[in-house]
Amino acid sequence: MKRIIYTTAILFVGFAGCSAPQTASNANQTKTIETKIRFADATTASGINFQHVPTRTADKLMPETMSAGVAVADFNRDGAPDIVLVNSGAIGAGARPAEARNRFYLNDGKGKFADKTDEWNLPSVGYGMGAAVGDFDNDGWTDLFLTNYEGDNRLIRNEGGEKFADVTEQSGMKSDGKWATSAGFGDFDGDGDLDLFVVRYVNYDKNSPKTFRNRLLVYSTPIGFDAIPDQLWRNDGSGKFTEVSQTSGLADRTGKGLALAIGDIDLDGDADAYVANDTSPSSLWLNDGKGNFKDVAPLAGVAYSEVGKEQGSMGADFSDADNNNLLDITVTNFQDETTSIYSQTQPMLFLDTADAVGIGATSRARLKFGVDFFDADNDGDEDLLVANGHIEDNIEQNSDTVTFAQQNSLYENTGAGKFTDISNSAGAALLDKQVSRGLATADFDGDGDLDFVISNNGGKAQIGFNETAPKGNFAVLWLEGAKNKSAIGTRIVARIGDKKIQRQVMGAQSYLSVSDLRAHFGLGAAQAIDELTIYWAGGSQQTINNLDAGKCYFVRENQEPITFTPGEKQIQ
Repeated sequence: MKRIIYTTAILFVGFAGCSAPQTASNANQTKTIETKIRFADATTASGINFQHVPTRTADKLMPETMSAGVAVADFNRDGAPDIVLVNSGAIGAGARPAEARNRFYLNDGKGKFADKTDEWNLPSVGYGMGAAVGDFDNDGWTDLFLTNYEGDNRLIRNEGGEKFADVTEQSGMKSDGKWATSAGFGDFDGDGDLDLFVVRYVNYDKNSPKTFRNRLLVYSTPIGFDAIPDQLWRNDGSGKFTEVSQTSGLADRTGKGLALAIGDIDLDGDADAYVANDTSPSSLWLNDGKGNFKDVAPLAGVAYSEVGKEQGSMGADFSDADNNNLLDITVTNFQDETTSIYSQTQPMLFLDTADAVGIGATSRARLKFGVDFFDADNDGDEDLLVANGHIEDNIEQNSDTVTFAQQNSLYENTGAGKFTDISNSAGAALLDKQVSRGLATADFDGDGDLDFVISNNGGKAQIGFNETAPKGNFAVLWLEGAKNKSAIGTRIVARIGDKKIQRQVMGAQSYLSVSDLRAHFGLGAAQAIDELTIYWAGGSQQTINNLDAGKCYFVRENQEPITFTPGEKQIQ
């Protein structure tokens, strides 16, 4: 059914994207499927007490319901993943309200978090959107990058695992006031230090014409605004960055970017980037190893929907979901559009298989943002978690079936890349309904399985602890490169018998967010990884034989692995 959207200056009719047509939703018709996967809502028990504070004005300014993200990383080198939650505040208000500060939570390794925002001096500048992590100065301490709506993005250096320092001005990164969304680090030019990819959205003017649907004022869509070019910042190794968007090729194609996935999609040893664009064709930027990019999305089959239309794309991730040794791309999209599963059936040829693999029907029923492939039950196959929530806070006045707050989605991989929606039967954490945006995964409580954190627009952040039983064995790898200390861009292949499992250290994924840089392997019943091959970012290759299950390993490039217990002590 088509729907007419009136503005004071523009008429929009039945388009895909951030105000897509609202047809009858089957969100409440998701079946209860038996599963052993369980997630408990551990928000209170974990000590995370974060309230996202967005603007909520009568003018319905577009950024209000789009934020915010979350970053997971080990900031004090004790082997336990910590959490940064991005807040927002008031649009155009200048100083951030005190209640809308960004928050930093330090993990004790057992899933208990302490708010260290003040001690670490985490800044809160502008109207916050997303976050990225990586050791840009290669001193061994993970750093942070924050994006915001006004484009006054912040580069934050980790000062020895004790505090943060804002080094934006010293780095040479200058704000042009444009809306930045997702970002990610990667060694794109192969020189051993991390560069920075910044995705940007639309040239939004809060004084622009308003949008109405059925005479009701609603949040505007990106259709009526010009796209802003993405940015690539090249690191010279001394902490100075130079924008090279024009010379790198990124300026050749401009989209309305919301999400970013950074990984080696063609397995040629360098970092590529997928940008999920909202109501404009998405981009798959292949890297030549020297930081020069070419968008191959249209030819590869990942620019449009399966019927050749632009989609309202929000989140992105890579995974070899069907275990054919080729990475697939998943993209979350608007209500009534599927979560796209672009399966790489042949090298660099993709086919959208969302309906064929079992995700299409229930994914259409929700508006989808954050996304992450992760192995929830340690069986070696990656499952899929999606954060949902509408962008119109008054959608119930225009629909009998669609709501602003929505249930998040968990799809269990039942083998060979086939999925079943288990959202209704996977525990209390999946029954919650909020306006979810950013999402990241990590083993927060150190028990060998992956948990999650979700940032909710205008609500409290949620921590979901994995209580799956029985579950398979596991092995966790914390990798440190010789030059690229974060090891972003590294690919790891584990052989267990005749089965191979691959993971990558990704510089970005999900929506406005990034998950733990440690690589987690679910091993099923296996007691060891028979052979582990590490394809280090930068070109070297390392093989480790007979790695015992049930342990966490710290591996420096081309050195023997050592075991560690998350939170027990700092590793230098």
